[in-house]
Amino acid sequence: MFEGNDLSAMDFQAMSDEGLIDALRTAHGTSAAAQAAEVFAVRELYRRHRAVSAEPGPGGVRAGEFAASEAAVALRIDEGSVAAMIDVGLALEDWLPRTRTEFAAGRIDLAKVRVIIENTRAVARDVLAELEPRLLETAARTTPARLRQAARRWTARLDPAGAQRRRERRQEDRDVRIRAMQDSMAAFDGVLPAPGAQTVAMRLREMSLQVCAADPRTMPQRRADALVALADGSGRLRCLCGRGERCPKPDVASDAPRRPLIQIGIPADTMLGITEAPAFLAGYGPIDAALARLLAEHARFQVIPEQPDSGARVDRDVRAMDGMCRFPGCTMPAAESDIDQHDQSGSRAGMTVLCSRHHRLKVLADNKKVPWSATPADQDRLRWTAPTGEVQVTVREGARYLFPHRDIDALAGTSDEQPERQTRMFPDEIAYPLRGHVLVHRQLCRIAPEDEIPDEATTPAAHPAY
Repeated sequence: MFEGNDLSAMDFQAMSDEGLIDALRTAHGTSAAAQAAEVFAVRELYRRHRAVSAEPGPGGVRAGEFAASEAAVALRIDEGSVAAMIDVGLALEDWLPRTRTEFAAGRIDLAKVRVIIENTRAVARDVLAELEPRLLETAARTTPARLRQAARRWTARLDPAGAQRRRERRQEDRDVRIRAMQDSMAAFDGVLPAPGAQTVAMRLREMSLQVCAADPRTMPQRRADALVALADGSGRLRCLCGRGERCPKPDVASDAPRRPLIQIGIPADTMLGITEAPAFLAGYGPIDAALARLLAEHARFQVIPEQPDSGARVDRDVRAMDGMCRFPGCTMPAAESDIDQHDQSGSRAGMTVLCSRHHRLKVLADNKKVPWSATPADQDRLRWTAPTGEVQVTVREGARYLFPHRDIDALAGTSDEQPERQTRMFPDEIAYPLRGHVLVHRQLCRIAPEDEIPDEATTPAAHPAY
C-alpha cells in the first residue's frame, strides 16, 4: 500500500508502542489523502466529460455518461464504486467546502466524509453553515458510527422544520441490492421506507412461526427461507421437523413454487458426477458441483456445443458461452443482456453479449461518437480500448465452466495480452468503503449496469431455452 514512500521502509519491529501508534496515524492520514485524490481526480474527469460529450436526442451521448466506465477500467473496480466517488466529489464541491479541505489534508477519511454528506444532503443551507463545523470537529475525535449519531441529533435540533422534507427526500433512495459472498452465498439487503420495511419484517416473522417448535432451523434461518418462499410464489414456510402427520403444524394448501428464474452452466461430466468442476450461476459466479446437481434436479436442460455453429440456436449458445456482459468487470447476467453482432456472418464468433449500458457504449463507439473501441481479438476474446489507449481483453466467461479445459488452456497461455479475470463481484470495502452509498446526484443513478433502465426497443426478450 505504501510502496515507494518512507512508510514502506520503516522498521516496525524496532519501534516503541508510541512509535507504532504514530506510524498508524501517519499511514491512516496518508491513506485518507490518497482517497481524496482519487475522489477529486474522478470528479474532474466526470466534469470534463460533461463539458464535451453531451449530444441530446436519440442515439446521442448523455452528458458525462461514460466517465465512470473509463475510470473503472483504469482502476479495475466496478462502475458503481466510481459513481459513488463522483457523487462524493460533487457533494464536496457543491456544499461542503470545509469538509473538502479536511479530506484533502488527510485529517478525515472517506468513511467520515460519507457520513457528513449523508446527513447534510437535505439540510437547509442556512443551517448547514452552523452544522458543518460541528460535524468536522466531532469527526476529528470519534468514529464514523458516533459521528452519524451526533449528526442525526444536531440535524434534528438545528433544522426541526425540515424533518418532513428530509424524509420525503430520503424515500427516493429506496433500493434492494444483492452482493456475492464466498461459498455460494449472497447478501441481500435494501433501503426501504420504515413502514414498508416493518411490513416485510413482520411478514417474515409471521411465516417463520408457521412451523412447529421441533423445526431445526434458527429464527434467522427461518426468516431467510421465508423471504425465498415469498419470491418463489409459494408464500408459506414448510416445516422441517420430519415428523410427517404427527407435526402439529402440517402443511396447508399453498401455491406450487415457481421455477427459479436462474441459469446455471455446468460441464456434462460434472453433471454426471464424473468430475467435481465448479458450475457457473449467472449473475453470481462459481458454485460447487454438488449444489449445481441439486438445483438441476428440477431444471430444464439445453446442450451447448463447444464448436461454433450457426442457426436458430446461436443466440442461446452465445449467451451460455459468454455467461455475462463482456465489458471489463461487468457481471450482468447474459440472460438480461443484449446480443451485439460484430459482423453479418450470423456465427457465434461474430456475436457478443453486452448489458444495455455497455451495448450502448459499443454502438456509440462503432458510430465514432465516443473514443472507445471494442473489436474481436479472435473468436473468444474481445479487445476493449479506452480513450486513454489502455487495452483490456475479456473472454467468454461461461465457456470456462462449460468446458473447463478452456480455462486451463487460458492459464497456460503465453500471450502478453492477458484476459481480464472477472473475479471482483463487489467493491473492495477496504480500499473503497462505498458499499451502501446513496447517490445524491440523480444523473449518476444509471451508471451502475444493474441500475440502467433499458430502452423498450432494446430490452431483451425472455429466453426460456437458456
